Amino acid sequence: MAFFDYYLESWRRFRDLQGRTTRPAFWWPFLIHPIVFFVLGGIFAALLNLRTDQAGPEVVYLIAYIWVLITLGVRRLHDIGRKGTWLLLGLVPLGNLVLLYWLVQPSASEASE
Repeated sequence: MAFFDYYLESWRRFRDLQGRTTRPAFWWPFLIHPIVFFVLGGIFAALLNLRTDQAGPEVVYLIAYIWVLITLGVRRLHDIGRKGTWLLLGLVPLGNLVLLYWLVQPSASEASE
């Protein structure tokens, strides 16, 4: 159940912009987040009797997770030997493709071995 530990660790380290994050520690939370979001949406829709076109309290989770995703991305870039400010590359056209390429690279310590 290590993938869930990575997800919980991402929330515990939501303020850490200086450390490093390995590939699995980045990608597992990235993949688990949509599942949690939709489960929360279903739970809140059932409890609050919301229609499918109405936003519920799960939007608060989405907004909070944006910050967690930014800190994960910065730490992941540190892990491959790049500055966290490179994450801003995602704001320009095709910049996300470059970021995706970098984010799937092995850690700098793994590459040097």
